[in-house]
Amino acid sequence: MRHKQFYILALFLAFTGIAFGQGKLKNQPKYDKRAIHFGFCLGIFTNDFKIDPVEDLASVPGYYGWTTNPQPGYKIGIVSNLRLSDHWDFRFIPSFATSQRDIIFDVTDPNTGERKNVEREVQSSFVESPFELKFKSDRINNYRWYLLGGVKHSLDLASKKKVEDDNIFKIENNDFAVEFGVGLDFYFEFFKFSPQIKASWGVRNLLVEDGTYLVEGIDGVYSRSILINFTFE
Repeated sequence: MRHKQFYILALFLAFTGIAFGQGKLKNQPKYDKRAIHFGFCLGIFTNDFKIDPVEDLASVPGYYGWTTNPQPGYKIGIVSNLRLSDHWDFRFIPSFATSQRDIIFDVTDPNTGERKNVEREVQSSFVESPFELKFKSDRINNYRWYLLGGVKHSLDLASKKKVEDDNIFKIENNDFAVEFGVGLDFYFEFFKFSPQIKASWGVRNLLVEDGTYLVEGIDGVYSRSILINFTFE
């Protein structure tokens, strides 16, 4: 996970470095005076779970722990931006995202009594509704830095919470998260390009208590993700 985060950050910094090598002539000098503007975004992210154990995990027979293996995901969205002031914007970015998260449990199989690793794949397809506040620095030539903060609702269209299958690790299909990020607006002659990096912390417990032995040692499951996003407005 740490290596993937490092590569994402390096890629983000490489794109931001483009801006500092540009000329001083201002492109689209009146762009930020528009009350409303639109665009689209493309992103890649790593999606993971934060799993909280029960208070006394050692008291659960044959249950030793778990590891998670996040996989890359992809996102596409529509940007709607409302200007509030010279430095503040309000943004709504309905998006579609898809990803997979793997959990490897170290447990004793209740059927055979054998200790082994049991892997479960959790595949998700999200319809997301993020609401953000964007704080922008003063514009310098053809770029300006910004900070993002907001909340997000996610609906997992691929959720199998109601499927009666003990071989599926089930999670809730509705999630809520808080998000924070940093980015750079870069003004081209005909459009604005904005790379950004954003972290998301789920605040809802996604665990489905389905009575299977894999959930016996778990108290809560929460989503975590790091996104590198590219917007075109």
